[in-house]
Order: sequence, then structure tokens, then C-alpha cells
Amino acid sequence: MNTDNLIIATVHPEFAKSALQELQQIDSQIRFVEEMADGITLYSVSNSQQFMRRVANQRPTFVRHLAPAQDIVQLANTEQDLGTIAIALAELPGFSLLSKGTRFAVQARFVQSDRSLGERPFSTGQLNRALAEALAEETEAIEYIKKPEVIISLLCTMQKCYLGISTPEENLSSWPGGARHYAQTDDQVSRAEFKLLEALEVFGITLPDEGRILDLGAAPGGWSRLLLEAGLEVYAVDPARLDPRLEQDEALQHYRGYAEDFIEEAIERQVLFDAIVNDMRMDAREAARLLCRAVLCLHDDGFIVSVFKLPHETLVVDPLRNLKEALRILSTSYGIIQTKQLFHNRQEVTVVAAQPIRSRKK
Repeated sequence: MNTDNLIIATVHPEFAKSALQELQQIDSQIRFVEEMADGITLYSVSNSQQFMRRVANQRPTFVRHLAPAQDIVQLANTEQDLGTIAIALAELPGFSLLSKGTRFAVQARFVQSDRSLGERPFSTGQLNRALAEALAEETEAIEYIKKPEVIISLLCTMQKCYLGISTPEENLSSWPGGARHYAQTDDQVSRAEFKLLEALEVFGITLPDEGRILDLGAAPGGWSRLLLEAGLEVYAVDPARLDPRLEQDEALQHYRGYAEDFIEEAIERQVLFDAIVNDMRMDAREAARLLCRAVLCLHDDGFIVSVFKLPHETLVVDPLRNLKEALRILSTSYGIIQTKQLFHNRQEVTVVAAQPIRSRKK
């Protein structure tokens, strides 16, 4: 198989159709080759390097991760596979990117595991470590997992290993498959905290050193905890109770009621916020309308981070149509910066917007 223009795309399986539509808008010649695992697909494109750069520049919503498949190595599922892979990597055109002092990461993923075909001779961790040590010794590049400048991507089935070398920007993420993991902590309130952490990281958002934040759909309080930890004053809005550990924090005010009512009261009292975050369980279009009303509570230089819940696709329901309508509504009151289906999102996407449009206020 000619590997000159093969790429591996990773998406949330629920949004595979929407992700393909995004990619087709960038390259109408994209062709399906193989579904390698749920949400992981091998495609052929016109020019893989140009394609990945164009995708990165357009910042797609549903495509989480891309990786070039510049070579395909046959695996024997023995220890000798390690040497075979290392030799193949050294022959890739992108190998020259690994020079003295360059930060790099090896990111291996295993799919299609089948014990009837034998046990794999090493884990992904062992493969990453062995290759990283060999590459560092050979090139004097520096392994740096958190912020690499160059990424060596490996996707291994039981029979084959797909190899590629690219940059984090081209991959759309510094993490394998776009899967950003965070460590759980003892004071963590809920797993929803990971959604906010990922949003701040992916969108490059720096929270203000001080200020007042409105947290809509706050219960049980995971996002509020992170915002309080950042030294901010938080107005948490939710009819449900918050985690008892938060109740004694003097920087927290909990409004046990509905967001619509709180926003109207805040407008009447002329209370302003430096940012609004939202993780309410409601239709994306209704959430967008509520945020448009809440623009009256936002400082001129404020911003919003909102999760938009989407329906599951059926013969008569198109989640992408719901999202487009929600974004159209939101754009009447904000400048939308980016929309992304994050790793910690489920049947939802996260939107960041700023520049409140004052002339549209009502």
C-alpha cells in the first residue's frame, strides 16, 4: 500500500459522521481506507502534510486527533518488532526533525488486540520507553512528554504498526489520540472538573488573578471548586446542593434556583461578572438563548466557556443542526472564538466566546 498520503483520524464515535464532513470540506478527495477501531479511521488524502496543516489552521470541532501513517511495518509479535519499528522510524522523512535538544514524545496506541493471535511482546508504555531511549541516544533529542515539539505516532494492530512523525499542531493535540488525562485528587468534587481543566488548556484560557465568576449548572460544584482554588469569587447557580466541602468558603455564593431567575435578578441589580461558565443540562439552543440574555451581566472584556449538550443522532434528529443553530444564536451576542468536542466531553461540545456585542443587547 502507498503510504505517502495516509492519515489516521480519531473522533468521538458518536460524531464520526460530523467529523468526516469537516474533513471533506478541507479535502474533497479524502477516501475511507479502514476502520481501525471505534472512532479511529484510516483515510487517504491528496497530500497528507498539507492536509494536516490545513486542518490545524481551520480548527475543526469534531476531529480530535490526526496522525500521519508514513510507513506500515509488519509485526511478528516478538521482541524483534522493536528493532523493526526503530529502523523504520529512522527512514521516515520526518526523522530529520529529531535534532540535538529537540523535545519529542513517542505515542504508541494498540488496537484490535486479539489473544487468539498471541500475546503482545510489550505494553504501550514499554514500547514508548524503549523507542524514546533509542531515539534520544541516536539523535540527542530530549524526551519531553508534556510539551513536545515533535511527536512520533505509532498505531499497532496485531499484524501491523502504522508510523508517522509530525508536530503537535499538525496532530491537533500533544496527547495520543487527543486523550488528555488528569490525575484525580482527594479534594476533587466531580469528574466534570476535567472538562473545565481541558477547556482552559485546549483553548489557552488564562483565568483572571481576581474577579467574579458566574457558574451556571454548578452542582455538585466541581467547576466552582476549581474557580475558587484560582482565587476567584464564585456565584454558583443550581437548584441542587453543592458539595458540603464548598459551603464554608466565603468566596462562594450559592443561588439555589434556576439560572433564568438568577440572571434576571443580576440584571436588575446590575451585577457584573468577569466570566461566565456553563455546564447546564439543557438543549444547546436554549442554553445559547440564556447566555445571550446573560451578556448583560458580563464585563466588556469578559468571556464565556459553555458546554452545549447535543442529542443523539437518529433518522430525524441531526445533532450538528442543533449545534449550528445554537452557535448562530450565540453569535448574536458574542464573538465565538472556538468550538471543540473535547476528550472529556460526552454527547456535547465546549464553546469559548468573548467580545460581548453591546449593540445587540436587549
